[in-house]
Amino acid sequence: MPDTDVLDRLERTAVRTDDDVVDLVVALLEAPVRRQCWVLFLSERGVPVHLVMPVADLPYEPDDRVSDFGALIEDVVAQVGAAEVVLAWERPGASGLFPVDWEWVDAMACTLDEHGVRLRAQVIVHEDGASMIELDDDGPAAGAVVAA
Repeated sequence: MPDTDVLDRLERTAVRTDDDVVDLVVALLEAPVRRQCWVLFLSERGVPVHLVMPVADLPYEPDDRVSDFGALIEDVVAQVGAAEVVLAWERPGASGLFPVDWEWVDAMACTLDEHGVRLRAQVIVHEDGASMIELDDDGPAAGAVVAA
């Protein structure tokens, strides 16, 4: 069950740092249950918008529907007046990412860019907590999971 005191505070506080992003994700998701993606929306001031979109029916590997997912996020961003999004990848198990996870991280970064949606961060939620996912300029092969 989410820590409501922390969640209440985070709902009113701007998400400015990577640690703030991870704190918000942990307050919302706590522990991984199944493989899915959560989309969190942030206002222009960085304050969380009161909408969280879980998506559990994504294919195992990114396919031609990735663009549809990006278009859906673009539409929701416009509807709720969000300025940027955070993608939280719920993954039961260890903190490491598998190659297929990196494919999703890269595919979503690309499609959100194509749809004009500002991506604040991508986070992995795993058995030991949550960590920022960093993509270097060289792409997913050079990426790293950064412990928070």
